Amino acid sequence: EFSPRPFTRRSDACISVHPHNDRGTGVASAELAVMAGADRVEGCLFGNGERTGNVCLVTLAMILYSQGISPNLDFSDMNRVVETVETCNQLPVHPRHPWAGRLAYTAFSGSHQDAIKKGFDARKPGERWEMPYLPVDPQDIGCTYEAVIRVNSQSGKSGSAWLIEQNHGLKLPRALQQDFSQHVQQETDNHGKEMTQNALWQLFRARYGLVASPPLALQSYRSDSQQDGQLRLTASVATHGGTRQLEGQGNGLLSAAAHGLSRWINASFVIKDYHEHTLGERSDSRSVAYIRCLFQDGTSR
Repeated sequence: EFSPRPFTRRSDACISVHPHNDRGTGVASAELAVMAGADRVEGCLFGNGERTGNVCLVTLAMILYSQGISPNLDFSDMNRVVETVETCNQLPVHPRHPWAGRLAYTAFSGSHQDAIKKGFDARKPGERWEMPYLPVDPQDIGCTYEAVIRVNSQSGKSGSAWLIEQNHGLKLPRALQQDFSQHVQQETDNHGKEMTQNALWQLFRARYGLVASPPLALQSYRSDSQQDGQLRLTASVATHGGTRQLEGQGNGLLSAAAHGLSRWINASFVIKDYHEHTLGERSDSRSVAYIRCLFQDGTSR
């Protein structure tokens, strides 16, 4: 701030700063210098340079961009910038380098994933970008949301649920998220590695019966209202042993089906939770329902 004051023709001078990163404070030094009136910052992409390197121009530019100030530099294809610099310098960009590393926008921790999922759920299209742990929209620099959340042994229920929703449109209820996360945790602990999106989906399908030939499959049903207000259900159910008839009654279709299944498997249960949603926005879109049953011994499925 003091250095330019004696200048009689300040507008004709360019105050330029050339920070290095020997103390690990190159970016902070450059920011303070600009706030103090510097006109130009000299640096290198990804902090290349002598010793610990010059100040990182990518970091400086993206900090400005994240605050709504155009740095007049184009980083809309950040991966290409990284590849070019690595090829020219024959030095790799660290995977956790701010703004550009391949893990810069990736969350493994359960608490971080939960915050990011809630942020995406709360955000409306067109709103200003305000997202936990994601200072800019990854799409602005040519990245996708696929790498934002990845699942390993550190992850909680939100990470798995977010990936299932993003890739398959299933909005899992909280209880189902918790149940599925336990199986994901066991799987990642057993194998000691990250779960791919395909492995996650295959585990979900296997655990909850989304298979080509399920043990039970509803073929048809008929319901009739009784004089006492109860509903009587008759259903045809395909099993691996052939087709069987299921009969039950209750105050609605679900309770009648539960009554019939209870008699069939000789185990009493009640429907604890029920959730449903469509899988699209068209009138002919398919729907999905989630039902949690509570058994007499206190277990639920």
